[in-house]
Amino acid sequence: MFAGNKPKQVAIKTLVEFAAKTGSLDRRFTPAPTGLEGIEGHRKVTGSRHADYQTEVTLSLIWDDITFRGRADGYDPQAHCIEEIKTFYGDVERIPENHRNLHWAQAKCYGWLYCAQHQCEEIAISLIYFDLAHEQEYPLEETWSALDLQEHFETLAKKYCAWQAQLNQRQQQLHGWLEKLQFPYGEMHSSQRLMAEAVYKAAATGRVVMAEAPTGTGKTLAALFPALKAMPRTPVDKIFYLTAKTTGKQLALDNIQLISSDKTPLRTLELTAQEKACLEPDKQCRGDECPYALDFYNKLETARQTAFNEPVLDKSTLNRLAFEFEICPFYLSMEMSRWVDIVVADVNYFFDGSPLLLALTNEFDWKPYLLVDESHNLIDRGRGMYTSSLYRADVLTAKKQAPTALKKPLEKINKAWLMLLKSLPDVDTDLVQLDVMPEKLGQALLELSNVYIEFLQKNPDHPVQEGILREVFFAALGYQRLVEIFDEDFCVDMQVPGSKQEVLTLRNLIPAHQLAARLAFAHCACFFSATLHPAHYYQTLLGLPDDTVHIKVPSPFQAKQLRVHVANQVSTRYRDRQAAISPICDIIQQQLDDQPGNALIFFSSYDFLQQAEKNLRQCLKDRDIQLLVQSRRMSEQDRENFIAQFNQHNNLLGLAVLGGAFSEGVDLAGDALKGVFIATLGLPQVNPINEHLRNVMQEKFGQGYDFTYTYPGIQKVIQAAGRVIRKTSDSGYLWLLDQRFQQPQIAALLPEWWHNEENPPHG
Repeated sequence: MFAGNKPKQVAIKTLVEFAAKTGSLDRRFTPAPTGLEGIEGHRKVTGSRHADYQTEVTLSLIWDDITFRGRADGYDPQAHCIEEIKTFYGDVERIPENHRNLHWAQAKCYGWLYCAQHQCEEIAISLIYFDLAHEQEYPLEETWSALDLQEHFETLAKKYCAWQAQLNQRQQQLHGWLEKLQFPYGEMHSSQRLMAEAVYKAAATGRVVMAEAPTGTGKTLAALFPALKAMPRTPVDKIFYLTAKTTGKQLALDNIQLISSDKTPLRTLELTAQEKACLEPDKQCRGDECPYALDFYNKLETARQTAFNEPVLDKSTLNRLAFEFEICPFYLSMEMSRWVDIVVADVNYFFDGSPLLLALTNEFDWKPYLLVDESHNLIDRGRGMYTSSLYRADVLTAKKQAPTALKKPLEKINKAWLMLLKSLPDVDTDLVQLDVMPEKLGQALLELSNVYIEFLQKNPDHPVQEGILREVFFAALGYQRLVEIFDEDFCVDMQVPGSKQEVLTLRNLIPAHQLAARLAFAHCACFFSATLHPAHYYQTLLGLPDDTVHIKVPSPFQAKQLRVHVANQVSTRYRDRQAAISPICDIIQQQLDDQPGNALIFFSSYDFLQQAEKNLRQCLKDRDIQLLVQSRRMSEQDRENFIAQFNQHNNLLGLAVLGGAFSEGVDLAGDALKGVFIATLGLPQVNPINEHLRNVMQEKFGQGYDFTYTYPGIQKVIQAAGRVIRKTSDSGYLWLLDQRFQQPQIAALLPEWWHNEENPPHG
């Protein structure tokens, strides 16, 4: 049975959050029990009841073709009382009124469902707040008639059902529209068709596709179009277009606009990080400070309805709605993520620790199609998601600033840290691998978390919420989260031991297991990129299933479009870089004399770039060539301006770092870019962290050096080279400025279409 026809079930919690929430946003950190603490608290409350007491009472009721369901925490048959238990920390009097109202709304819905199932005329309802710290109950009990409870429930249900009726009507229109949807360019070219067929089949079979599709094949459209076409005929009911780069999001949105029209029933949402979406960054996210947080849930109903009529809720549209309704655009986007067909977002919204889209998938039993763009980036991004660092300098600074109640646990952390330092081998190195988890330090971090929470319970407006102490607290939480999943795919290391600037890191080395655990909740997926070679490297580290379908899409370009040169007398190894600068400058000068136009040169580091820049300025001073130089800390606007120059002027030479903002996701077609020079093999830096990673990769996969250095490096080279030829009408040149590119094992990793009998790589 396909998603559009499945019977609709709605949890009571979902109902009340949709229809009964009121008041303002208040995003101050409020200590809340963990899931396990909540379960334990419920167990303690229900465990104190008499033998006839019923726990986890399943309740359901069909209203307007929707089954509303839920589980009441308990029912006391002697008192004829439904009990709803809420665990908390702190002062019961500080539980906000709008939270209490929401809890009562949920409890009263359970009361009506019980009355409806058991034909009761009235029932007692007890809302029990259980203080976990002191194990004390605070019961609030009321007796309600079944008629009043029915009226309360139906008021909420009518709102939800009216909304659901809109969803159903639009979904019917959407499926009809998708059935008739035509490819925007008339016919797909053969490369697109190969990928599109695999994407469609994955939706039908619930499989995973890994597609290596070179730049210029139109892979974004070849992923989106068949995924949409599959929705009426397969279980797929959502599409999550996930990317690691902002440029990838914009490309997806542009293609969605190309597919659809202003009158389309298709609904698309762009999720933007909170710090980029916020309209009042200098204010706290709470109703008494920010006008966009004030009365958020009271404004939401009308804003949500207007937003629902927008085909594409991108950042600019959300901002327009935010100004119109004076409502927070970030939290409006969080709300609308429940009701759209396509979500375009960063990969962390599905693959991070407790991500939004994964939570919604579980809540609504969605069958999403994951389209993971530029998925070669997900290996490093995954490692980052499951890595946590603790900075001793932050602990020492926090200790100086902390109120008296928090100084003691911070001092315990410092003492545990000092003990850990004494236990380390006496070696002169910037990084030390720890053989075991530092247990006493972990206990001290846990104690800080508990004391910090208790302190905030008593002092909810204290400035410790906003300073360095909060950063240490969140670092402690991140550490504890990783301790729970720590296994052989992780390591523990300490940087610069003995300096008071130490960094203790729980570091993920192999993200496969964590990524696979989240991927399992999707119906199907397509991981695609221009650089997924060799396939076994990416499949292994991304945790893709054994039955993953591999496709290699042929390039639409011909070798004669890209003239490839290898500087076989140049070495850019670290020890040779100074000597390489002069011949590199000579090659660039000669090439720009032979073929004027815009070009980019990529270096291995900012240091190498800055050394070469001096020589290049001297070398090119008499020529009409302007240098644009990537700096270490460019804002998003700076990066946009850098790229815009190439579309507006000629004879520009851009100096950039390989693997940075300009080596992928940048579209400079035609004369905007005539050539690229790459003065590096792109190999990651040899350092203790990477050397440890190499040892682990060798032990696990027998390819330590390739998995750690060669494959990630060449992937960056291919991405950067892909900036030159963007369309079948483009032509240009590529200089690989290192003799190692001629080594057979390196050459074998480069795209096949770069070389043929007509166009051998040459110096």
